[in-house]
Amino acid sequence: MPTFKTGEMFRAHGLKIVTTHSFITNQKKLLMERGAALELRQMVPDIEFTFGKMIHETCGHLGVYGLLMNGKYGAAQIKYDFRDKAKPDLIVFSMAILAHEAKASSSIFNINYPGIGDGGLSKAEVKPLLETLPENVHIWERERTFI
Repeated sequence: MPTFKTGEMFRAHGLKIVTTHSFITNQKKLLMERGAALELRQMVPDIEFTFGKMIHETCGHLGVYGLLMNGKYGAAQIKYDFRDKAKPDLIVFSMAILAHEAKASSSIFNINYPGIGDGGLSKAEVKPLLETLPENVHIWERERTFI
């Protein structure tokens, strides 16, 4: 079972994975305009081109890649188009790849909670899809601040 955490994922030790889609532009750039993907894009120059090129070479625009890893950063596919709602079947597929990678490693894999932000799914819908992940996968959710 994965480890569930609340707080700032990007301050945690270990690999950082953001949930994404496979919509790439003509310039082979992955659109990373919301949530944790946007944060990563703002922190890591040209990561949108790195992932876009990887998607182009792996599956192409709106294809299926599952999980991409580039050094200490990764992208886990939860939808095809950025305008879509998250797809449970894609979450299962991507998390199976992540589980395989994490079980073969002693590293910590940090990922934002898949599908619950811009993906439009509830935690109740998604949590059962994450059960195959080992405990060295940390699922992050931001603290909610109420004013």
